[in-house]
Amino acid sequence: MKRILVTGATGKQGSAAAYELLKNNFEVFALTRNPQSSKAVDLKKAGAILVKGDLEGIEDLSGIFKKVDGLYLVLPPVWVSSRESDEKEAEIGMRTIKLAEEQGVKFVLYSSVLGSDKQNLFRPKFKFTIEKYLLESNLQGAVIRPASFMENLLLPSFGLAEDKFVNPLPEEKAISWVATNDIGTFARIIFQNYKAFNGKTVDFGDKLFTPKQVLNLLEEKLNQPIKFVQVPLAILYQQSETFAKLVEMIDKEGYDPIDYRFISSWMPKLTGFEQWMDEIGIEKIKELRSVDDQS
Repeated sequence: MKRILVTGATGKQGSAAAYELLKNNFEVFALTRNPQSSKAVDLKKAGAILVKGDLEGIEDLSGIFKKVDGLYLVLPPVWVSSRESDEKEAEIGMRTIKLAEEQGVKFVLYSSVLGSDKQNLFRPKFKFTIEKYLLESNLQGAVIRPASFMENLLLPSFGLAEDKFVNPLPEEKAISWVATNDIGTFARIIFQNYKAFNGKTVDFGDKLFTPKQVLNLLEEKLNQPIKFVQVPLAILYQQSETFAKLVEMIDKEGYDPIDYRFISSWMPKLTGFEQWMDEIGIEKIKELRSVDDQS
């Protein structure tokens, strides 16, 4: 298990996995639409082999699939989801897994999302569809379900560049958060121990935080007040019915408990929210503000 194809290699978790694998003597094939992008060039400098293409044209990549031992399958993010985008994602994921099976890939690690099985009730063809397709195939494979990315706080929709914290989630519901670098590290651990993880689904995240706890931590680290903006459910329904139903699901049911004991048996320490803010987050938020001030 030495040659790994990483899809979404210039994205948050794809790049985290690619760099972690490279640091641990894997040969990494990095799939990218644009090999000339700065992120792709950085990966190449780090030792990755760039592969131009995308998953929508997956059949064109059969030659690469023949060369690799493992596949880290990360599908492109969809920020405004719909039934159509869900179905398209499921189709691309299943086609990719089918090609991996046809070309003799030894092991596929699919990155899904926390609570994908519960979302199946209102998203009947989505990430859980891909999970089942992989685990019911003849391939060796595993599924990792990451929690909410800490890095997502840097997206414009959260409003931190304007001294706001725009929150679409239930105000008092605690959810798990995770740093994307930790996802990359755990992906590397899985590839190094792929036989032990074969057939497993791992919910992956760190401690629980309510939106107000995140707000308090941000205010403490930035040493200033931040306006808390709660997005009404009715507005979410106008923007994306599937996302609104996800928020309703979180409010009514929450997520299943994460098995921290299992995670720590393989990876003893995850990056805490406060550590992430100290090392990465606060500096990035300040950069966002400086760009906003100049525009």
